[in-house]
Amino acid sequence: MYSSNASSDSQVNSLIVPKLKRDESHNILSALPIHFFTIILNGEPFIRYHIEVFKQLSCKWHWHIVEGVANLQHDTAWSLALGGQIIDTIHEQGLSNDGTTEYLDNISKQYPENITIYRKPKGIFWDGKREMVNAPLENIQEECLLWQVDVDELWTLEQICTVRKMFIEHPEKTAAFYWCWYFVGEKIVVSSRNCYSQNPQQEWLRTWRYKPGYVWAAHEPPRLVENFKNHQQQDIAQINPFLHEETEKHGLVFHHYAYVTPQQLQFKEIYYGYKNAELQWIALQKQEQFPLFLRDYFPWVKDETMVDIAESCSVIPIAQKDSLSNTWYFLSSEDVQKASAKIEKIYPKIAVDGVFFQMFNTGIARVWRSLLEEWVKSGFSKHIIVIDRAGTAPKIRGIRYHSTSEYKYNETGADSQRLQKICEQEGADLFISTYYTTPIFTPSVFMGYDMIPEVLGYVNINDAGWKEKHYGILHASRYITISQNTARDLVKFFPEISPDLVTVAYCGLDKIFAPATAEEISKFKAINNICKPYFIVVGERLGLNNYKNIIQFFRAFYQLPNKNDLAIVCIGGRPELEPEIAALVSANYTYILHLNDTDLKTAYSGAIALVYPSLYEGFGLPIVEAMACGCPVITCHNSSIPEVAGDAAIYVDEYNVDELSGALSKIQNADTRNSLIAAGLEQAKKFSWSKMAETVAEVLIQTVKTAKNENTVPVGKIWAEFRKIQGELQKLQSQPDKNINSQLVSPVPAQLKNFLELISAMETSKFWKLRTTWFRLKKSIGLPVEMFEPNIDKNQNIEIQIEQAKATIAAMQSSKFWKLRTAWFRVKRHVGLKTDS
Repeated sequence: MYSSNASSDSQVNSLIVPKLKRDESHNILSALPIHFFTIILNGEPFIRYHIEVFKQLSCKWHWHIVEGVANLQHDTAWSLALGGQIIDTIHEQGLSNDGTTEYLDNISKQYPENITIYRKPKGIFWDGKREMVNAPLENIQEECLLWQVDVDELWTLEQICTVRKMFIEHPEKTAAFYWCWYFVGEKIVVSSRNCYSQNPQQEWLRTWRYKPGYVWAAHEPPRLVENFKNHQQQDIAQINPFLHEETEKHGLVFHHYAYVTPQQLQFKEIYYGYKNAELQWIALQKQEQFPLFLRDYFPWVKDETMVDIAESCSVIPIAQKDSLSNTWYFLSSEDVQKASAKIEKIYPKIAVDGVFFQMFNTGIARVWRSLLEEWVKSGFSKHIIVIDRAGTAPKIRGIRYHSTSEYKYNETGADSQRLQKICEQEGADLFISTYYTTPIFTPSVFMGYDMIPEVLGYVNINDAGWKEKHYGILHASRYITISQNTARDLVKFFPEISPDLVTVAYCGLDKIFAPATAEEISKFKAINNICKPYFIVVGERLGLNNYKNIIQFFRAFYQLPNKNDLAIVCIGGRPELEPEIAALVSANYTYILHLNDTDLKTAYSGAIALVYPSLYEGFGLPIVEAMACGCPVITCHNSSIPEVAGDAAIYVDEYNVDELSGALSKIQNADTRNSLIAAGLEQAKKFSWSKMAETVAEVLIQTVKTAKNENTVPVGKIWAEFRKIQGELQKLQSQPDKNINSQLVSPVPAQLKNFLELISAMETSKFWKLRTTWFRLKKSIGLPVEMFEPNIDKNQNIEIQIEQAKATIAAMQSSKFWKLRTAWFRVKRHVGLKTDS
């Protein structure tokens, strides 16, 4: 039931074959033997799998089986703090009590030359698992592959042969890490990576190139070391291992049946102290909606490990349980292949970069959270993989996640390359970002929320965020906008985009937004000490270059004759009023609140009106929310607002304070309010997240179909080169500039001075720095370097110095790194960006 590791003891009672001596007549690389080892206590039913695989091996092999109870000390002492203990029900005089002991005795008689069993005398426990794994080492007197095979870890014959072949072909490799399909039910597996059970720093290290004399320094995690006379140790796996990416590429992902039988859970509940493990495991088995978070059922799991149905991950379990006889059996490789061919492959797969969740919790975050929730309801979520930036994405049951690092605007080149790698790992057919990121070769859809910077002229061409938005537009195959107005503006500023490629998907409305009761409104006002009728404003009060225009409302409010009888409730934004706004109103009747949706609904419902005098909106979600809650709206007739508000709002001129002040007075009339409330409730019914989710899903599916027939490789190569160069430049930008050579300070004739300044500028160029870095790297690893350096002899006369400067410039311009600069500017022009001289 547990994994292996230990050191030899004189009391070991074993069925031992003669010591395995080094065979000097064979080349160790071509005759590389394999020594498997397993530590075991109660190994049914999985113990019966291994011998059927091992006996088919054509190479020399031996299986070392160490049976018994390991005391809770050394590597496993951590379980004592959880209540772990050893009780009589889990063993029989220190050995297995489930039939494992008898099975081992039987196979050791069948294969006496290939199996060695190690046991303590009856009733004696092993001194921890480290002693157990060390027990076989004194019998292994030859160089070999040492392979840890836990009883519940199933490898195929083909995988074992592939690993051996890899080690033969790469004699420099010292160990191998693998991924596994980690089963937490008969047909439930961990579907995420870099998490519980999938920690690449230690899991799963299973194979070592062994030499006699190596010992186990630890078992959890396993650490095989070579001891030196100076009391130093060398961890063999740290020298030059095969890593997960390479082993996975060769199909070396084994099956680990860690939590699939009630007996396993009962054992771990006792031995490791996992309280109520079996009951929680049973609850997990009863779930019907996947994927889900393992921590909701295994409290000892603290991270965001996700589990899914094996078939959804295209996994056919090797170990199967017959539902009638309740017995376990094992599929052959041929059986697995046949069953795999019958699995309905999920197509298409769409990667969604959840980058916006890392940045803000505003309207765009609400849009994507709602889309994901709707896709779970409709079943479209089976096509979706959310790229989770540093754990910031909302965790929604039924959504698959791929964890990655946070987004940084000064590393966008490397980030694009990382996204492409994720798309390849996940087999993504299409990519869409919540906020303007792109991969390289994988086709993408651009989601456009607004064109505020472009329309209002607030664009800073050097701003990284603006650049990435435009890269996203240029990379995309199709476009989705959240209003017709945004669609028109997108095509206006990017005329190369055909309007036929743009689809409008209006935002929806959460069901929570509905009129609150009078009791709820009274309670809300009492809690927040609001004693007067109030107008409500939502979100940022100024916005980029004051495009939210809320200051006009405060100016208009200041003109109201009954302003002292009214209040203003600001939802969101900065925690204090901006100075220019604070100068217009009294703090006595201004409230700044940050509310959840339930309280926001009540705030809308109790307000005189929502005032929303924005200069530009991509959609205007607060308008719909307010209308759905029975709150009248005063707004402006621009951008997307008429599409959203329809005829159910009072429209005013964006810059006319008197007109807005008049609207504030008019809306206080009961008949006017009631008419607008009724119209607003009807208008709000036009918007739903389910409609938006359906529209977006249709665009994504259609884009995959059309992209499949397009040859995007040439364009992808341009993006690959662009992102590579961008990444290299961004790395260099983080390094300090060199000091300008002091020789340039002395007075020189104008022509020579110009040449020297040009050389200095070229030397400080990011591309010349890239050249310097490259040569430094080559030199550090012992590669030959023919490195040209500018050479101007100041001791020579001026004419000679000028000729030397000319030759230097010509040589620098002929460098491949300077040619790279030319290529870089060509790429920038190709994608529509400005280039410096």
